[in-house]
Amino acid sequence: MSTHKLSLLTEEDRKLLLKVHKLLEEVLETIEILENKETVKAIEEAEKNIRKGEVRSYREFVEELEEAHEI
Repeated sequence: MSTHKLSLLTEEDRKLLLKVHKLLEEVLETIEILENKETVKAIEEAEKNIRKGEVRSYREFVEELEEAHEI
């Protein structure tokens, strides 16, 4: 008698299902973001600022937080 365990899914099937699961999580997260009007507006404003060059470096941002005693 064989001791092999029967499996409905192959290893390849499991890997594919995991990829699909992760993709669906990303889609749901995107939908949640798009449903939040304030978040969408903030993203649009940030993109406008980037296009205008109204940005600061990470170092400047950290220094500003340190000066405000926020970190």
